[in-house]
Amino acid sequence: MYIKRVRKRNQGSDKRYEYLHLVENVRTARGPRQRLVLNLGGLDIEPEHYKELANTIEGMLTGQASLLSCDPNIEKQASKAARAILQRRIEVEARDQPGTDAPEYQTIDVKSLEASLPRSIGPEYVCHRQWKELRFNEALVSAGCSRQVLPLVESLVVGRLVDPGSERHTWDWIENRSAIFELTGRPSHASRASLYRAGDVLFSYKEALEMHLSTQEKDLFSLSERMCFFDLTNSYFEGEAKRNPKAKRGHSKEKRSDCKLLTLALVVDEQGFPKYSHLYPGNQYEGYTLIDMIESLVKARPQLARERTVIIDAGIATDDNIQMLKDKHFHYICVSRGLQDFSPDDVDDLVVIREDASKKLKVEVKRYAKDKEVHLLCRSTGRQEKDKAIRTRQENLFLERLRYYRAGLSKKGHTKVYQKVVEKVGRLREKYPRASKLFEVTVIPASDPSKKQAVNAKDIVWNKREQYADQSELDGCYVLRTDREDLTDQAIWETYVMLTRVEAAFRSMKSSLGLRPNFHQKEHRADAHMFISVLAYHILHAIEHKLRQYGDHRSWETIRKILSTHQRLTIEYNERTQTGHQRHHLRVCSKAEVDHKIIYHRLGLTVVPLPRTRYVAK
Repeated sequence: MYIKRVRKRNQGSDKRYEYLHLVENVRTARGPRQRLVLNLGGLDIEPEHYKELANTIEGMLTGQASLLSCDPNIEKQASKAARAILQRRIEVEARDQPGTDAPEYQTIDVKSLEASLPRSIGPEYVCHRQWKELRFNEALVSAGCSRQVLPLVESLVVGRLVDPGSERHTWDWIENRSAIFELTGRPSHASRASLYRAGDVLFSYKEALEMHLSTQEKDLFSLSERMCFFDLTNSYFEGEAKRNPKAKRGHSKEKRSDCKLLTLALVVDEQGFPKYSHLYPGNQYEGYTLIDMIESLVKARPQLARERTVIIDAGIATDDNIQMLKDKHFHYICVSRGLQDFSPDDVDDLVVIREDASKKLKVEVKRYAKDKEVHLLCRSTGRQEKDKAIRTRQENLFLERLRYYRAGLSKKGHTKVYQKVVEKVGRLREKYPRASKLFEVTVIPASDPSKKQAVNAKDIVWNKREQYADQSELDGCYVLRTDREDLTDQAIWETYVMLTRVEAAFRSMKSSLGLRPNFHQKEHRADAHMFISVLAYHILHAIEHKLRQYGDHRSWETIRKILSTHQRLTIEYNERTQTGHQRHHLRVCSKAEVDHKIIYHRLGLTVVPLPRTRYVAK
């Protein structure tokens, strides 16, 4: 083997490119010829080191330690090249080798045994089989996607499940830590740039993919699709994202008010399977998204518009949105905004619909009929403790600052001007709204504040308002509003509580699927990044749903950690022959452990992800 420099120029361009080719001489019927072994790309290596690099690659393939280089840079490049050559040759041998379990005995040099190229196979195997079961490839090809891109597209989505991060991070995972291409087949052209382009391709088929997955999951898991749960979240950008018109500053769910945001709206069914997603600017007001989402959902899935029930939270449950749902023939269950129509007397005769003494949990309700709607006053112990804690904390902080302002009126260097003190109290009310509405605060001027000259404040006084006691009595209370008069009180409450399915989806995307942060500066790349996490959640939720059928409620993050110890690796050894020795490269999966087998069994998989393959260096 030796290295040859090749210069090329693209048609229609004057720019020239230089590559290094690893070639070997072969005899053919037409005489000696050069055969390309591997395109090494544009390596930054001096010509005098070409021979050393070629010898090092050959030494790694044949096991000849005498040919290895002492230069770490050359050894690194040689190792990468040898790995690529070995992978291709093993794939060729695998196609030609008949599958057999017959014993095979050899005389080997035990000291030559080495284990190399360990790569994760367990999590990838589970995700790959779920990818096939959901028939992603068929949907993509039907939509017009080239088959050459399919391995890259799948690697993008599976990478977000196994080792979540940016596309740059995913490429490093594919090349150095995963056996994903052994499952999908290595594409003819794979590079980091091609991975970014694969994301663009994937997002271009968004509508077709979501329609396909919704139908496929309904058939696979016998989903009723009687409920639609709707909610929003957002992800923040690293950088200014000036070329993305949807990157806006708004209310960050992660408290990253210093960053621009991108909002994701998601609709899931009662089993938590995603039905539809849409991306909005980061400053999108929640109440304005429902109409657009429902219209898009009805257009994409007309069958979902037939007597379905939409469950939404208080931020989206505006009067306009409720009327729109009625016009579109959707039923609805939502949280009514505020408790204005209720007093402490209404909580005296609540009915218990759920109680768990061991967890100190109790849910009580009271039903009211109003304008062909059911209003359900609910109170739960968990929410009661939460409301009390929030109110008490805000009240303590609110009063602490008021005391500080009042004490400052008699101290040097503190604000004393009447108008300035009033402004500070106003800002304090905005910061602690729950406590502010329970107290009457008055700033007393030292003289008539209507006079033109500056007037100092003499005192700050506050008193509890009449509704203070009423507010504490209503801690833990909220009102559910629905037009489903046929449902029992318990059914209404249990259905609304299932809105946590959307919240669980968002938590999974943020913690396990790399939804945040978003490093892309271009709109289409940022959109693709978010959509990849949505597709990854389809696979994640399908896996968790299957495991729950066996009473296994472990999260994907736990499953991923357990399966990460199932590896694919190469065993290298020298076999003694009559003329010397031959170097064998045996690619195998490590033996599945008990925990691996339990998960594979529950998912209906065999315990051997890939068969063993072998390449013999000539």
